[in-house]
Amino acid sequence: MGFFTGFLSGFALTTSVLYITVQIHHTNRLEQRRVIREQVDQINWLASSVGAYDRSFLPPDIPRSLEDRRSKKEESITTKEILKHRWNQEVERLSRKAHETRWEDIRDTAVDGWNAARDVFKKE
Repeated sequence: MGFFTGFLSGFALTTSVLYITVQIHHTNRLEQRRVIREQVDQINWLASSVGAYDRSFLPPDIPRSLEDRRSKKEESITTKEILKHRWNQEVERLSRKAHETRWEDIRDTAVDGWNAARDVFKKE
């Protein structure tokens, strides 16, 4: 395996592992935030002064139990949906970049870089 191939494969592996690690950490933080907010809502519900002594005196527009509150909430966003959304954003960004790129410029830049690298190695 050549130097450039080894370098690029090591770079790709390292960046992939870092990217996946950061995404998992971010997803875990979002899940923790959701759980903490849910717990704070439950504590606030139990400690609220409205109907604290007898929940049967609650106004009709307020849910009577925590289960009723949970059923009215939207379904929580899963890790799979978050990762799918991030993947779709990444693919969209890359496809836009590929569509807006002038490939002739990239080819010319790559040829110039190859020629410069060849000249460096020929001098040694």
